[in-house]
Amino acid sequence: MDFESIFYFVLIITFIDIAYNIFMEKEGFTILRKNGLKLTKARMEIYAFLKDTVSHPSAFDVFENVKKKLPGISYATVYNVLNKFLEKGLIQELSSFDNKKRFDGNTEPHIHLICPECGRIEDVPFVNSKEKLEIIAKKRGWQIKKYDLNVYGIPKNYKKNKTL
Repeated sequence: MDFESIFYFVLIITFIDIAYNIFMEKEGFTILRKNGLKLTKARMEIYAFLKDTVSHPSAFDVFENVKKKLPGISYATVYNVLNKFLEKGLIQELSSFDNKKRFDGNTEPHIHLICPECGRIEDVPFVNSKEKLEIIAKKRGWQIKKYDLNVYGIPKNYKKNKTL
């Protein structure tokens, strides 16, 4: 190979690498790598689906949607990927009224409006007062029936296997 051929080869490889990194950053997949996860088609599709949806899907819902793009994917793969994402803090798990686990790609602090009749779950930005929440809910067509706020953490003087 002459110098010019090598130059163009390196230039093309560099361009491909830059384009790939821009794509990965744009799609948010670098967060998977930053959390020590190998980029597989299944992980990327599941992560993209959860980040793009506001429906708070069950594992089966995730499976049904991702299967449209990856027909060979198994439910076990989806379930394992969801558990890995939970372990890494990339998604949140919700329990719904129908005892189905639901998943949320929004990991920022926020509130959920939950309908116990139809199962609909809607995100609301975190607000610091009941009155503000009621205003937001009313504007969205919701009538609040019950409040339930849970905050999970570990106390400073944590003792393993101690209960109240």
